[in-house]
Formats: sequence, C-alpha cells, structure tokens
Amino acid sequence: MSLPSRPGAAVPRGPLRLLRRAVRQVLGTLGGLVLGPLLLLAWLVSLLRRQGLLDRVRDLEMRRLRRSYQLRPEQPEDHVLVGARIPLWALLMTLAGWLMLEVLMLAIAVVLGSLAQSLSGSFVTLSFDLWVLSRPAPLVMLVLGPGSLLVTALYAEGVAWLLAAVLGRWTAVARADALEPRLHQLLVTRRGVVLAIDDERRRIERDLHDGVQQNVVSLSVTLARARRSQDPERAAALLAQAHAQSQELIEEVRQVAWRVYPTALDEHGLASALDGIAATSPLPVRLETAIGHELPPAVESAAYFVAREAVTNVVKHAAASEVEVEVRTAPLHGRRGVRLVVRDDGIGGADPEGGGLQGLARRVAALDGTLEVDSPAGGPTAITAEIPSD
Repeated sequence: MSLPSRPGAAVPRGPLRLLRRAVRQVLGTLGGLVLGPLLLLAWLVSLLRRQGLLDRVRDLEMRRLRRSYQLRPEQPEDHVLVGARIPLWALLMTLAGWLMLEVLMLAIAVVLGSLAQSLSGSFVTLSFDLWVLSRPAPLVMLVLGPGSLLVTALYAEGVAWLLAAVLGRWTAVARADALEPRLHQLLVTRRGVVLAIDDERRRIERDLHDGVQQNVVSLSVTLARARRSQDPERAAALLAQAHAQSQELIEEVRQVAWRVYPTALDEHGLASALDGIAATSPLPVRLETAIGHELPPAVESAAYFVAREAVTNVVKHAAASEVEVEVRTAPLHGRRGVRLVVRDDGIGGADPEGGGLQGLARRVAALDGTLEVDSPAGGPTAITAEIPSD
C-alpha cells in the first residue's frame, strides 16, 4: 500500500537526485580513462622501488571512487590495490572509460546532430548495408535523444555496480548513495506516523464527544431534575436513573480507554488481547495464534490495532458471516517478525487507499512493516500485515 504525501514536506527530489548521480558516475567513468593508464604506469615505476607516485595515484583513485560512485572500501587503498590487483584494476578502469567515451560520443552526436537538423528542417538518414532509413530530425531527436542519454546513464550505473563487485571480493564496501532510498522511505514513514497520531487523536475526540460527553450531559440533567423535584418518590426514581446512567458511563469510559490501549496487552500479551476482540465482536471470529517468541510492546500494539480495526471494518462494511484472524511468528526477509492475516467471506471491494486502511498501513510502516490488502469484488477479503520484531 502507498502512503499519502503531504504537500510541502521536505522529501528528496527523486528525479534531480538521479540526474546528479548519473552525471557524477559518467564523469567518474571517463576519469578512469586517465587514471587507469596512470595507475598502471605508477605500478611499473613502483617495481623499481619508487613508491611515491603509486601512493599518490592510488589516493586519487580512491577519491574518484568516493566522489563519483560513493564507494567506500573498509580497508585503506594501500591494502586494497596491491600486487597483481593493480594492473587488473587499471585495465578495468581503462576499458570502462574507453567504452564510456564511445557511448557518450554517440549520444552527443545523436542529440546535437538531430537538434541541429531539426532547426534546419532537414531529415536524418541512417545508412546500413541492408537498407537506408530517413526520418524527420525532430522525430529522431525525440526517440533516439532520450534513449541514448538513458543508455549512457545505465552504462555508468553498470560500471559502478561492476567496480563495487570487484572491490567486494577484496574488502567490505559500503555505497553511501544506496542509503538515499532508505532515507526517503524513513521520511515518508515519519510523515505517516504523524498522520496516524492525528487520526488517532481525532478518533478519540470523536468517541469522547459523541459518546461520553453526551452521557455526562444526560447524567447532569437527570441529577438536576432530581434536585428540583418536590416529590420524594419522583426524586428517588430520578436518582436511581442517574445511578444507572453513571454505571453505563463508567463502562463507556472503560470501552474508550480499551480502544485507546487495552490493558490486556501489558498484562497477558497479544493472544489474550485478540481473545477480547473475538469475544466482543458481533460476528463469529475464529482465532488462530502461534507466537513462538516474545514480541516487543510496539509490535504487539500494532498487530492488535490492525486486527481490531480490520474486524471492525468487516462488521461495518463486508456483509460477512464470519471472520478469521491468524497471527503467528515467522521469518521475514531474514528477520524475526510476526505475520497477521484477517480474512472474511464478505462482498470484497475494500479500497486499499481508503482512510481506514491507510491508517493501518501507516501504523505498520512506522515499524518497518508492510500491509497488503487483497479484496476483489465479490470477496473474499484478506488483510496481511508483516511486522519485524527485532
């Protein structure tokens, strides 16, 4: 499920970031055409016991890797580029730089050539041994121009991947810009947490206003009538009515508090809290739990609220005859976690982008989890939440 964005939020500009990354890597790959032969020469000179030139060239090469590809080897350069690795690395750099120069020259020729001929209104002719193709220059620029630039960027990305793979065989390598998509996800998740908190506050305020407040006003009116009554029997009846209303008010406050956070989670754990959902649901709820390890409170809370809101949605909208809630601990992409599935036999058609389900998605995403909704028209509906627990 996607998380909604908020206008004006400070999130990285994806296309601009990718453009800067592509330009940086293209220029870095071209730099290998210079540093490759220079590194090979410095290595040959070092065989004559002259180490200074090799140290300086290796330092330049590591700067190129950091600035152009955001590659940061764990070990220093004099432990990575040593011995027979140096000529291998130099040849790899030179070959990659030469191919980049050829690709870039073709891209520039296509873009500038088709642009110049577009201004003069002439055609672009592509001549092959089997046929000759002639097309309007604007069309060639529109089709081949972006395509050639994209190929250039993809080639530079491939070079970065290849260099990281080769370095990874010699030492551990971190790529700084690989963290950017994760940072973007964290920013979106943080915004989702704020929205989830706002939604929760509005729901609590609505419960207090529509339920508790109305009953408090009714209780106050009943007590005022009892005070004004001159008939002892009438006053006693009103006081009895007020007492009954106070008991209902206490229960309603307890229900509101339970909806905010059930004490059963802290006292007895997730399975007991889910039993409470099954016991109070107007529809039959089949509950299956298999929790193999202790879950953090935040994970238990998120799983509980997903189950509760999903069951509530089934009762309100699905026209179902029963609900099945299954929760079990399971490995999630190499991490320990909990998987919660809520199924019903209703009419389906649940909108994953609706406010209620989006609120659940934000709550789960705040814990680095995922929420999926499978609800074809005609049913059945299955809501699956996977939440890491470590």
